[in-house]
Amino acid sequence: MTTTSRTDLWENLTAFSNPIPSDVAGAMQALGVDVLKEVSAGDSTEYLARCPAHADRKASFSVNSVTGLHHCFACGYGGPFIQLVEDALGYARVEAFQWIARRGVFRLFDDEPPAASAEPEERVTEAALALFEPPPAAALESRGLTATACAAYGVLWKPESKHWILPIRDPDTGELWGWQEKGKRFFRNWPAGVFKSRTLFGDLTWRGKAALLLESPLDAVRAHALGIEGAFASFGAHVSEAQMRLLKTRCTTLVLGLDNDPAGLTSRDRLYARWRPRGLPMRFLDYSGTAAKDLGDMSEEAARSAYACAHYPWRRR
Repeated sequence: MTTTSRTDLWENLTAFSNPIPSDVAGAMQALGVDVLKEVSAGDSTEYLARCPAHADRKASFSVNSVTGLHHCFACGYGGPFIQLVEDALGYARVEAFQWIARRGVFRLFDDEPPAASAEPEERVTEAALALFEPPPAAALESRGLTATACAAYGVLWKPESKHWILPIRDPDTGELWGWQEKGKRFFRNWPAGVFKSRTLFGDLTWRGKAALLLESPLDAVRAHALGIEGAFASFGAHVSEAQMRLLKTRCTTLVLGLDNDPAGLTSRDRLYARWRPRGLPMRFLDYSGTAAKDLGDMSEEAARSAYACAHYPWRRR
């Protein structure tokens, strides 16, 4: 008979859950994040504070009382509450889980629950995409994209607002769940509550040796246009457990190309520490010698070089 150790039980529990303390404001206080303002929104409260990830002079940091999700509107740092505990205390995931559990009754939530219900506001079908059209040449040129790459990733264009339409699909069936509409200083997920943290943006049928993970869907399309196979996007700096499990089944090595900013670098290092021990070799996109925020900010030559020179953490330049 095989037995499961107590450590293994903690590992299994924390791998598939997102614990939230019953008293979110009290837990924030214990982490040294002082709540400066409370804003009620329906059945939940947003606790506003100074962001712990950068020198924040304003209350740019928000934590939701129901979901535990946190986000800084200034630097982009964000994720589930357990990651805030990890970063604030320097804990591993199991230690952070135990810290939350010791504070009393805690709740488990999905990585990215909808605000009001367990399902998105409405279901969409492929027919809804008929409202959009292929991106025009000028828009393609402005982002260094090609029509072929956009077609491969299903990227469309909303002509009346000049916004990109980025489909969000079921990773197993390819069913359309919704899309992300993105423009200059604008983005919206449709329908509200679409489960983008449960999938990836990219060719979900792809399997290969090395996959590239980026934050922005348009950067993944650009990587494809540059001849880089297996480019996926997580729709932001927060990469969920579900997304990492999807990547692990699609590649033997993962190149982490999250943004070259505090939120992206923090997420990158956290993912390496958490998933490398699980048997997923990782390298980092090489941002050395550039001030670029992401792959989309680089020239074609620089982007190809950054991918070709992806390195292991101990070989940082």
